[in-house]
Amino acid sequence: MKKMSALTFLLSLATGLLVFLLRPRKARAPMVHKDPAKYPGTNIAISPGDLLFSPIGQSESKYVGHVGIVNQHKEVIHSIPSGLMKDNMDRYFQKFRAISIYTPKEPEDGVMAADYLEGLYKKYPKAAYRIMTPLGTADHEQYCSKIVWQAYYYGAGVNLKNLSPSRKAIHPEWLKDSKFLTRKAKNL
Repeated sequence: MKKMSALTFLLSLATGLLVFLLRPRKARAPMVHKDPAKYPGTNIAISPGDLLFSPIGQSESKYVGHVGIVNQHKEVIHSIPSGLMKDNMDRYFQKFRAISIYTPKEPEDGVMAADYLEGLYKKYPKAAYRIMTPLGTADHEQYCSKIVWQAYYYGAGVNLKNLSPSRKAIHPEWLKDSKFLTRKAKNL
């Protein structure tokens, strides 16, 4: 009788696990992006230098772990392990969820940061992904927070959160500097 109870229990456990693993996932409806000057599914204007903060991926936690920056062509440049990546807005919004957008208080700062970033992207498209590199050095070694900080620091003369160029491993959340940035949208 004990063998039968243990077998029944294991079978029930295996069935429950199988049902859990095969359950339908929440599908994200495709966004209709009618106006290329606005963020997908919104009436919010896209501006050069906008910062897009998000969890790392579609199924990650609700906590910010990634940041990208908008260039002059309304594309998002961000750093991933295979190098610097340039995505059109629709593609970026499909890759990430719960995107919060911060924009520079001075639009010219965003334009200058975007221009600097474009040069960085052209020069180092296959930049090695290294989190433990100083913010102010080694352009050929990047991570998402570092390219954003460098774009603003070297491109616009803005030091987000007044970080030392020798700082390493900066979390994206640390770049949200209310002195220079304002939140445009939360959890899109």
